Amino acid sequence: MKALLSKWFLALCGWKVSGEYTEETRVAVVVVAPHTSNWDFIWGILARNVYKMNAKYLIKNSFFKPGIGWFFKWTGGIPVDRSKKNDLTARLKAMINSGKKIQIVFTPEGTRKHVDKWRSGFYWVAYEANLPIVLHAIDYRTKLVSMREPFYPTGDWDSDKKVFEAFYADKTPGNAEGWNTSF
Repeated sequence: MKALLSKWFLALCGWKVSGEYTEETRVAVVVVAPHTSNWDFIWGILARNVYKMNAKYLIKNSFFKPGIGWFFKWTGGIPVDRSKKNDLTARLKAMINSGKKIQIVFTPEGTRKHVDKWRSGFYWVAYEANLPIVLHAIDYRTKLVSMREPFYPTGDWDSDKKVFEAFYADKTPGNAEGWNTSF
């Protein structure tokens, strides 16, 4: 029912979702970009429902304030304190190794603002846990949330990042000033 309602609302707004999750991708690292607008969250949550994913996403811990924090927890938010080193990688690995079918969503730009280069933590979590990376794009020009077939990282970041750059090369963000495809 949730998938049907989400698909209906997306269609009402002129958006579509393409691709399908298979058994291979029921445990995966998911990358979503561009992430330059608050609307990305709305389209992403709706697409997650259409895909019937059990996805958790990383979000600044400052969103987990009294009064609104419940919403981010309810929608699958994992609080992250980016101001200091923490046990995030260990927590993510524990979630992945728990045996539950779960996807961890990363927005490697790390913020909706322009960044000089993307964070690579998603890559190393996937590599160390031997998980596929599923790239998703929120393309405002085509109003399409799309996905790429699963990619297994080799440990050679410089070579593998070319796959990510190629997938995102023609995607249009909600806010062009915030978009940077540099890894």
